[in-house]
Amino acid sequence: MMKKITLLFFLLLTVFGFSQNWTTGTVNLNGSNYSVKFDVNTTTDIVTMTMIGPSNEWLGVGLSNVVYSAGSSMGQFNNTDGSGDVAIYTNNSISDRKMPGGNGQPSIDVTQNWNISSGGNTVNGTTRTVIATRARDTGDPNDFDFPTAPPTSFTLVWAKGGAGTNNSFGFHSGGRGAVLSTNNVLSNEDFQINPTKFTISPNPASKDLNIGIVYDASRDYSIEVYDVLGKQIYRGQLSKNDTSINVYNWRAGVYLVKLTSDQSTQTKRFIKQ
Repeated sequence: MMKKITLLFFLLLTVFGFSQNWTTGTVNLNGSNYSVKFDVNTTTDIVTMTMIGPSNEWLGVGLSNVVYSAGSSMGQFNNTDGSGDVAIYTNNSISDRKMPGGNGQPSIDVTQNWNISSGGNTVNGTTRTVIATRARDTGDPNDFDFPTAPPTSFTLVWAKGGAGTNNSFGFHSGGRGAVLSTNNVLSNEDFQINPTKFTISPNPASKDLNIGIVYDASRDYSIEVYDVLGKQIYRGQLSKNDTSINVYNWRAGVYLVKLTSDQSTQTKRFIKQ
């Protein structure tokens, strides 16, 4: 029995060891007024979307493998070419939608896969930041399947409402366009924090997990922990060099600890005894 357990653990570590994370980097959709970033973690199979835009407008973005011309609208998206996946933020919530093709409001998917992260909807002055997550491959034919390796490029089609439309989703008027994301795709090597700046101890642990970093007060740091099925079980902010997480009530097993700053990210394995 022990041999089987050891083999399973080795296979899990092997899968984790060869995964590759990638990011689009920050893609400007409407000058300095609206941007989006997608971080793809192939270890956890979780995608994190960060939308930054006006605090009093609804925000929308669509993804496609099809190259559209600049100035295209969401109306060009349709499910026949797999490019109809749209995420819309409005009224303090995010909705998973699809475009049927042509002009018109995108319909709401039966299954909602995007979820706003804890503390992931903040306003600073007139700027809103929305952070949401979903599975890399949801299994829903209406959803964009993020590849495991950085693509050469893909198209982001966007739309947003006018001033004061945050609580009322409707026609975008002239607030729409398309961006071909090419130069912002980064490999895992570009995406990692220097490993010497991020430590976890003890490992394994049964009660407390200590997170150690070289803290820079000018940056924001967040910690997320996922189980091997990709379920997020912890999320918190780091505000000093060392932070301790109480793991006493966690089930024994392998977990993935993800440290994210506004510059990069890194994932480490943790064993709960």
